[in-house]
Amino acid sequence: MLTPTNLDIFKPLIFDLIKYYVKDLDNPTGGSLHIALDDGNLCDDNLFFCQGFAKDAGDTFGYFLATILRHFTEDERESMYEAGWGMEKSTNSALFKSAMKIVERGE
Repeated sequence: MLTPTNLDIFKPLIFDLIKYYVKDLDNPTGGSLHIALDDGNLCDDNLFFCQGFAKDAGDTFGYFLATILRHFTEDERESMYEAGWGMEKSTNSALFKSAMKIVERGE
């Protein structure tokens, strides 16, 4: 089961997770996280809203991603937003693929 403690394992993969959500899951404007990923509204309340929106829309991965983003500080989120969410840096590494298996199993 994913808990706040083990969600930290996904923090180093945030750029890959965002790239997967935006590109591979076809959410070019940020999907359920549009106000955060596309518009840069990054405070906790906005991410909480994104979680609710994703849950209501049946967007499981969007909910998961908003949850992980809430584990970063607002300053960290702003830095990542200013860096374009690392779209040029993400790698889809073996670590990312292993993490995705955990997500798929819901552990």
